[in-house]
Amino acid sequence: MARHPQPREVAELKGAVRHDPQRYRKELPEVVQPLGQAPEHLSEAAKAAWFEVESLAPVKVLKGADRIALELLANLIVEYRAAPSEFASRKYTVLISLLARLGMTPADRQKLGTEKPAEGNPFDEF
Repeated sequence: MARHPQPREVAELKGAVRHDPQRYRKELPEVVQPLGQAPEHLSEAAKAAWFEVESLAPVKVLKGADRIALELLANLIVEYRAAPSEFASRKYTVLISLLARLGMTPADRQKLGTEKPAEGNPFDEF
């Protein structure tokens, strides 16, 4: 299965644009709309999940274009928390994929360049 194309913003954070600028010459539309408040049609539990994800997401990653993905993620989180033993395995795949696409897994945060490596070796003092 082919990899999903990397958004230009992610490529810039990772330094890929400097490394291989000809791959990123095409100017892409910029998303200027902020994420905004949770949609009114969400349940109270889904709104709580929305705000939880929003507060835990890396800074300046979620934009207005991510609202639908975040809505799906919030609903999946509510469904999982209501009955984890009945949560279908294919839904886990979608849940983890949405988390990854929004930069909310350790590996994806490293790809964004938001995780700083630890300074020094913690065992040096021994």
